[in-house]
Amino acid sequence: MKQLIAVLFVMLSIGSAFAQQAKPAPATSSDAVDRLIVVLEDPVLREQLLEHLRSTPADATTAPANAAEETDSGASTGLVGALYRWSDDFVTSLPTATFGVPIDRKLAQAGTQIGSRVQSGVSSGQLLQFVAWALPGLAIVAGIGIGIRRVTRGLVSPTKPVRKRKLAMGLMLKVVLAAAALFVVAVLASFLPVPKVASTSFTSLAVGILLAMLTADLATSALSGFGSVRSVRVIRYGQRRFYPWWLTIAGFATFAALSADPTLRQVLGWSAADFAGLILNCIAALIMLAFVSRHRIALGRLIFGAAARAPDSDNPLRNATRQLARHWHLVAYGFLLLSIFSLLAGQRDNDVLSQMLWSFAVVLVGMIGFAVLHRLTTPSSPRYRYERYTLRQIVAAKILKMIRVGADVLTLFAMGIIIAGIWGFDIWGWLTSDGSIVTGPVLAAATVVAVAWLIWVTLDAWIATTLSPPSTGGRTAARRSSRLQTLLPLMRNGVLILLVVLGGIAVLANIGVDVTPLIAGAGVFGLALSFGSQQLVQDVITGFFILAEDTIAVGDTISTGDRTGVVESLSLRSMRLRDSDGALHSIPFSTVKALKNSSRNFGVLRPRFTVPSGIDPLAVIDEMRTAATDLRADPKFAKAITSDMHDLGIDEINAGSVVVSGSLRTSPVRQPEIARAFNGRMLTGLAEKGIRL
Repeated sequence: MKQLIAVLFVMLSIGSAFAQQAKPAPATSSDAVDRLIVVLEDPVLREQLLEHLRSTPADATTAPANAAEETDSGASTGLVGALYRWSDDFVTSLPTATFGVPIDRKLAQAGTQIGSRVQSGVSSGQLLQFVAWALPGLAIVAGIGIGIRRVTRGLVSPTKPVRKRKLAMGLMLKVVLAAAALFVVAVLASFLPVPKVASTSFTSLAVGILLAMLTADLATSALSGFGSVRSVRVIRYGQRRFYPWWLTIAGFATFAALSADPTLRQVLGWSAADFAGLILNCIAALIMLAFVSRHRIALGRLIFGAAARAPDSDNPLRNATRQLARHWHLVAYGFLLLSIFSLLAGQRDNDVLSQMLWSFAVVLVGMIGFAVLHRLTTPSSPRYRYERYTLRQIVAAKILKMIRVGADVLTLFAMGIIIAGIWGFDIWGWLTSDGSIVTGPVLAAATVVAVAWLIWVTLDAWIATTLSPPSTGGRTAARRSSRLQTLLPLMRNGVLILLVVLGGIAVLANIGVDVTPLIAGAGVFGLALSFGSQQLVQDVITGFFILAEDTIAVGDTISTGDRTGVVESLSLRSMRLRDSDGALHSIPFSTVKALKNSSRNFGVLRPRFTVPSGIDPLAVIDEMRTAATDLRADPKFAKAITSDMHDLGIDEINAGSVVVSGSLRTSPVRQPEIARAFNGRMLTGLAEKGIRL
């Protein structure tokens, strides 16, 4: 539904600029005569026309140069300048967009024409005579329309199943009777002893009444054709409740079309007829808007049935119909508002009903296109739930998503162009001519955003796959993963900031914003920041070299002299250390003078025992060697101990005792665990030999 709202928004926004920039459609001879009459009747407009004709030769020689200067200045100012000029031109020419002349002047002309004609008709008595015989005649015509509806009611009543021949006969009979009534009225009006203008005007009004009633009657009777797919109760409800609305809408629309009749325009006045047509068309659109809002549920059930409650399926047509059935009233609101906008923008011959039907067809085709494109560009689900994607698969999926978004945008653009063309706006012609100053910067900015997004997606996918758990074990892979987990997030954040800054500058430059002050201001700001944050700069520089030299990584056990713990996170400025008590320390890198890392390569366990003088120290040394051998044979510690006990001997000779020690190479950070197990085996072995230390 968001796509449909976007289409209507694009048409309304671009249409306002197009209405001022695009070349007007070729006018018919009657339109040219009408405009010439309006200009000649107004003294001010007539004088302006004469001044314009006198100054045409001089202006013709200077116009190309001025146009070239305006084009060059527009190109130099970019998108922002173009939008500013368009808004200024739109506001300036808004009063003349509807009729080609200011609305207040057109209204004054219409009032003058109506006043003069009413005063002339009353003074001569012709107006009262026309009202005296025309009103009863029009009432008789309306009665004939009511009679036609009642006579043929039985033939067009809803049945289940639908009796097609009977329904077709009833609809045809309505048309034939209405045509016969129109013929009789026209013949009788021609024989009336009244002026020809009066008889012609009466015939036009009678035709309008009969056509409005026939249109509403045919529309309500045609609902019976839904009897085979819809409930008869719903159809009868629609025929009973919709007829007054459709009669009102058809009446206003028909008389708006009759305002272009030459006879009625001569009677009412050219300006009065133009105003009458505009007002009647706007009223018809507003009444239709109220009708859709009041009966949207019943209309949706009649048109779409149960499609709005249908489940999602793989059929694009069904999905498009389901979406349109759920939100069709919003689309109708947009089209009706667009019809009013096209009327105010000066579009003539605004047949709202046919334009809405064609527009709905375009929307349905566009939604089918959306469904098909999404189905073709949606990647299939993985065969296994825990399948690990490779970098190529992730990047391909992201590119496919970008292609899907681009296809959606192009489909929306095509829908907007076609629907705008239906309503009288040649947006494609405007975009390829006067609107090129908009399309160029917009496409360039979109390309910059797409390239930056593609770079970011590729980098992010590479970092995500690199940071995934390694498939092979070993301390080397663990160290590599630990270092990458430290450096890659920092690199990702830095690249993201760089892409945002450079992409933003490129987009601003493409839309016409002067980025030189921004770059200069950023340089001055960076210089002031470097002077005001020397300690921060020192932290960042020190942290950069510590991380680049791989001194520490996340998960290492380190000691900074006064603090010992496990590194939990790293940034360019500081590190976070969790000590043995569970406290978290945040340490800036500039305060670190020396680091003791206990998690690199290997560790060394140095057991020491004090042996009394009455015990043979060699027996204790033999027991140390035996305990180390047994401990290394234990599967729990086999990989943690990487050497036999060596450097065994007597370290110290004291009064009444000696100190024996050895050395055992272990994995990093495993010394406390191995020391506890080694001491337990030593205690058991010495007890078996009767040695007490």
